[in-house]
Amino acid sequence: MKFLLRFLPYRDLWIISNVRWLILARFFANVIFYSTLMVPFQTSRGLNFTEMFSLESIISLFSWAFDIPTGVLADRVGYRSVLTIGYGLNVASLLVFISAHTFWTFALASALFGIGLACISGCESALIYESLPRADTHASLATAAFSLLNAATPAGFLLGLSFGSFLGAYNQLLPFVVSLLPLSIAFLVTFRLRPIAYHSQQEQAQPNLVRLRIMGILRSALRIVSEQPTAVGLSLLQSAGFALIDSIFWYNQPYFTRAGIPVVWFGPITAIAVGLGIAVTLTTPGAKQRLGTSNALALSCLVPAIGYIALSLVHVPILTALFVALVAAGPAWRQPIIIDELNLRIKDGPRATTLSVLSSLGTLVGIALNPLIGGAGDLGLNTTGLCLGGGLVVLGLMIKILL
Repeated sequence: MKFLLRFLPYRDLWIISNVRWLILARFFANVIFYSTLMVPFQTSRGLNFTEMFSLESIISLFSWAFDIPTGVLADRVGYRSVLTIGYGLNVASLLVFISAHTFWTFALASALFGIGLACISGCESALIYESLPRADTHASLATAAFSLLNAATPAGFLLGLSFGSFLGAYNQLLPFVVSLLPLSIAFLVTFRLRPIAYHSQQEQAQPNLVRLRIMGILRSALRIVSEQPTAVGLSLLQSAGFALIDSIFWYNQPYFTRAGIPVVWFGPITAIAVGLGIAVTLTTPGAKQRLGTSNALALSCLVPAIGYIALSLVHVPILTALFVALVAAGPAWRQPIIIDELNLRIKDGPRATTLSVLSSLGTLVGIALNPLIGGAGDLGLNTTGLCLGGGLVVLGLMIKILL
């Protein structure tokens, strides 16, 4: 880590208080020890697969419904306050989840988690962007900041993935209980953030005026979105890409099984793939500078597309593991670059609300794609790989046209 901080722009970022604390919050929030034990735990509490996937829909629905309201609230009361609420809801969600024995109790936990995601969505990147120094190096620092923030997610996930199975072997409930500790730390870390809120130019000139009304904030955000069709397109492509690529964490086990890989290796192979994703994410600033935005984004779609298509054709164990890692790590440049591009296009205005509007539009694409992705799986693994890979090829070409 010290090596990276010395030779990459991350050293300059780490001394910025808000950036440092946000990255730590993101890291601890993703240290979940139960990721490989979710299905057996919910099965033991009486849920079937239909109900499990219904809970995922509830998360998406509540996240979408509260995305814009929480963005408006963040621009009114400050990004830190809404982030604290979001991480607090995540802790409450896990507490309810642990105690749940019926579908509707699990649904309550999912609703709380979805609202928490809505609180965090937009606020993190808005707070980071507003915390960076306004200088000539701001653009490169922003790319590096979002790269570091996105690297914190798989880093936390990797830590939880490495030890969760051992905890679960001792007691099925233990990984869920232990996960409360890092999630609580993430909640407490948000209190160290420096408050920043959006103020209109009129408010800045005359601070004693009544603050901008909520509808004024929303109208301002909608105006920015309407003036930035490229930002809308990037948000839609980001959501579509996430839905297509994230599905590898559902389909990797059937691919492993078909290739004859023992179950004991499922976790380590996935952990290696996540670790590669961290390394690739940290190269984002250099990739954007050398390849250009459109080329880097296109490659972040085309590389996992190759992995998916190859999975439909190859059944050799070591190659299957390699192609799963290609799908999981290949898109690592996509999210930080798109978040950076979205923030760059919001020159002035309610940043969190604007990002929330864009995020809510993208969420609709994800909701529409998920049933199609599941339908491809029902047609067989060969069809799944070809369909998902083909979809990513289309996204890569659309990015080149868009940018």
